[in-house]
Amino acid sequence: MPSMPGIPTAVTRKGVIPAVLMAALTSPSAYMLLERLEGNIHRVYADHLAGGLPTFCAGRTDPNAVVGTKLTSEQCQAINKITLLEYGYAVLGCVNWDHLTPPRLVGLTMFAINLGKEGACGSRAVRLINSGELAAGCDAIARGPDGRPAWSYAEGKFVQGLQNRRQAERKLCLQEGTV
Repeated sequence: MPSMPGIPTAVTRKGVIPAVLMAALTSPSAYMLLERLEGNIHRVYADHLAGGLPTFCAGRTDPNAVVGTKLTSEQCQAINKITLLEYGYAVLGCVNWDHLTPPRLVGLTMFAINLGKEGACGSRAVRLINSGELAAGCDAIARGPDGRPAWSYAEGKFVQGLQNRRQAERKLCLQEGTV
């Protein structure tokens, strides 16, 4: 089981995380959204959309996890909270805080959980957001520069469920205020 993540150096160098952003990452609504987008499967399975990568709870991956291992609801609840913090910290480390709203942080965290920290932080969406092009950056979560769906393919095939998720993340990213 993963352990509670510490705050990475890339985040601590920026200062104290604003309370409103921490509240968004630890909110029941963020937790429920994660489970809605990822599902909450209480066993380790080989995720066919991720090339067979062992996956469990609400999208947690671990190449060393044993497929078929069962988890309790309580174990998944703890793992999902850790996942939100770990990936949220990654987003906080790579996104300019001046451009973050609580919903934008949650949307980008969901994006990172699905794509991976490096994929999200290295994405065109984050580059645009960091440059202050907020609407364009949020749009880039779901669409490429040519308007075609982005981040919605598995093994070269379009997956409508992934595009639906990208649209939900985009919508959150565009929101001001609270989650």
